[in-house]
Order: sequence, then structure tokens, then C-alpha cells
Amino acid sequence: MLGNILTVLDVIVCIALIAAVLLQSGKGGGISSTFGGSDGAFLGKGNDLDTVMAKATVLLGGAFAVITLALAKINA
Repeated sequence: MLGNILTVLDVIVCIALIAAVLLQSGKGGGISSTFGGSDGAFLGKGNDLDTVMAKATVLLGGAFAVITLALAKINA
């Protein structure tokens, strides 16, 4: 039961992590520039969205690692 819940949570976090990485604007502008021009139109400053997405990436990456290790411990 707990393994199933953690598996579903792991998939959700994985998809969110992929989205967070793809929405960051890198050297080429990233996918985020495709969907709305620049992030300055939304928040007023150019780097605000990049900062939020970078923090979200670190947080989601940590959550993904912890959940995956918990799944490995449960299934061992």
C-alpha cells in the first residue's frame, strides 16, 4: 500500500521536475520563451522566474531522490 502511494508520488514529482527543467531559460532561451515571449512580461524583472524555477528544480530533485530511496528501501 505504501509502496503504491510512493510510486504515484514519485511519478508526479518526476513529471514536475522535467517541467521545471524545461521551463528554465538557458543560453538559448529555453521552452519558456516559446510560450510567452520573455519572463519579464509576467513578473517585471527578467531573472525572477529563472530564480524561482532554479529553486523549484533543486527542491523537486531532492524530493525525487528521497522518494526514490524510500521506494528502494521498501522494496528491498
